[in-house]
Amino acid sequence: MSIASGINFHGFGNFIIPLGREFGWSRTTISVIFSAARLESGLLGPIEGWAVDKFGPRRLILVGIPLMGLGYIGLSFINGLLAFFFVYVFMIALGNSLGMSTPITAAAANWFNRRRGLAFGIMWSGVGLGGLFVPAVGWLVETYGWRTAALVIGVFITVIGPPVASVMRHRPEQYGYYPDGIEPEGARDSQGRTRPIRADLSNDFTAREALRTSSFWYLTLSIMARSLVSGGIGLHLVPFFVDLGASNVTAAALAGSVGLMSIPGRFGLSALGDYVNKRYVMAASLAVMSVSIVFMARAENVTAVIPVLIVFSASQGGISVIPQSLIADYFGRRAYATIQGFRSSIQMLGIIAGPIISGYIFDTTGSYTNAFLGFSVAALLSMALVFMARPPQKPARRGRPGFPLSRE
Repeated sequence: MSIASGINFHGFGNFIIPLGREFGWSRTTISVIFSAARLESGLLGPIEGWAVDKFGPRRLILVGIPLMGLGYIGLSFINGLLAFFFVYVFMIALGNSLGMSTPITAAAANWFNRRRGLAFGIMWSGVGLGGLFVPAVGWLVETYGWRTAALVIGVFITVIGPPVASVMRHRPEQYGYYPDGIEPEGARDSQGRTRPIRADLSNDFTAREALRTSSFWYLTLSIMARSLVSGGIGLHLVPFFVDLGASNVTAAALAGSVGLMSIPGRFGLSALGDYVNKRYVMAASLAVMSVSIVFMARAENVTAVIPVLIVFSASQGGISVIPQSLIADYFGRRAYATIQGFRSSIQMLGIIAGPIISGYIFDTTGSYTNAFLGFSVAALLSMALVFMARPPQKPARRGRPGFPLSRE
């Protein structure tokens, strides 16, 4: 999760200015390609989610992370817009989609129940720690050039992919446990080894059942509106800080600090959701985010934006994590990754539109102010939709109480 955030999301902003300078591309052009990658991820989301539910996260990570690494290596050799489009959309973004968010969140949702909010908070804190990669990427780009930086990043990602995948597990029942580490009686054989047990998922929603609930749609539309904000601001943070007078390296450090400063929100607000209604925590975070964005839009220098950036980062951290555990609370573990895949297909509309809006408004006005003010309104819309996403009624069905699982 640190790599997905620190390199592919916030960190990629380090490449916007040098790519535009070398090839003459506008920020809108680069943003369109970035958004096209999100379109690809969204369209494949349900298929990827089904694959995670069917085959487990490990196999997808073994494919996705090395593919993303090879994409960065390919980025270092591009010579035009078409090549950039290909390596970013079909290698970097596709690899990130296959190997990062969906497989990892599905594993966490399956292994934890009672303290799911805390578990997700710890996991998504990796996104915050990814902020440490952003200034490192900025330093590489500034010191050795963007091509060498892309090559180094690609090799790094390719090397660490298999070890990360090797420790991933799908459902605890495959290893003789229930969620939360509970070991049932008789789960061990005569030699003391745990053996697979039957998973009781009879009260969980299938993907089709989830799609028929208003809760899924209100929550998904809320996430889409929030993603419009996060995507539109996140990709453009480095050039935003440069425009306020920061150097390239300083701008990268500030953009990276957003991830680090989001950790209290990701960890604390998500854990708070184990004790307080998660919808209320989400709504409060979105309200705070909306106000902070207004102050960011009005900032005239880097010094003025830093205090607001702290508030924005913490609130963004909380609302990025809570929906992931809320979906598991609402719909269960049975088809969690598939449901997340359908959710991502709709969420992509916000992720696609946000960076393009920022890039277009900057290219036409020379400032991000109007874009940021619009994102503040989108955060309020997201807050209203959260209040409407009430818990769904459990599906009524008859059949086996569960099904046996083998080790992945």
